[in-house]
Amino acid sequence: MARRCAELFVLQNGYTDLPAADDSTRWVLEHGEAGAWPRVLAARGGMLERQAKSVQCSMRQCLVLFRLRRAAHLCAYRQVSMTQVFTRIRLEPGGIQDMRCGERRA
Repeated sequence: MARRCAELFVLQNGYTDLPAADDSTRWVLEHGEAGAWPRVLAARGGMLERQAKSVQCSMRQCLVLFRLRRAAHLCAYRQVSMTQVFTRIRLEPGGIQDMRCGERRA
């Protein structure tokens, strides 16, 4: 369920190659984002893959990893966090770099 919630969240907020949801009540600003929604959504467009790569849930929260789509970041991920009951969903600031990814790709 965490995977489905996170995949819907990144889709509705315009992080994939598909347009953001028409319903603006679904949009959430990231830490540090500001400005008009069209500009914010345009900057996000195509950032993340549609499908999550990994899901990990504890007793307090779930973390869902998405691979960055931009070519310079083939081994980088962003994480979506939420409570264990799938509320307070947000994209966490910063990213995660898979340091061993290059070894596996060679």
